[in-house]
Amino acid sequence: MPTAERRLPLAAPGPAERKRLLAGLAEPPVEAARFLLGKILVRRDRRRVLAARIVETEAYLGLDDPAAHAYGGRRTRRTEPLWGPPGTIYVYFIYGMHHCLNVSVDREGVPGCVLVRAAEAMGALGFGSLRGPGRLCRTLRLDTSDSGRYLFDPASGLTLREGPAPARIGVSPRVGIRHAADRPLRFFDADSAEVTATRRAE
Repeated sequence: MPTAERRLPLAAPGPAERKRLLAGLAEPPVEAARFLLGKILVRRDRRRVLAARIVETEAYLGLDDPAAHAYGGRRTRRTEPLWGPPGTIYVYFIYGMHHCLNVSVDREGVPGCVLVRAAEAMGALGFGSLRGPGRLCRTLRLDTSDSGRYLFDPASGLTLREGPAPARIGVSPRVGIRHAADRPLRFFDADSAEVTATRRAE
């Protein structure tokens, strides 16, 4: 493994770091979406270990959010991870071509979640390889088989680490939705070149 990659936070978080991460994920979706900016996704896939710093998120508020999969209390086998403990992975397939990575947040039994829209490549990953939710999932090899797993379970293949927080956080409406499209629930690192260009207003 190259020297630069060895310095990346590729191991699972220790007890104190895990406690801090879980505390942030246990916040309501808006606060959790802002908290996740700068955090590092670590993906273990076969013999590869990949790392990426989150730079763009969207909050989905659950029962009262018309754009959320759990709106109005809809609860299906597919969306069951949304009701899980904070840190549960929820991956869905959209438009017959893209997977989207979400993390359940808030209290267990409350179906709030955060969509991870973009991340900065670290180590061996190339620039632009994680810009947009579909590209992020393709690069990290995430699909619906990962849905329902837990970020802090060593067997899940995906975990979270602390990373450098953004100096400035931009806010805009969410992207690519028809319902509640005007709510300012998209958050991004205003200084990152990996943020999706669509509706980049701050």
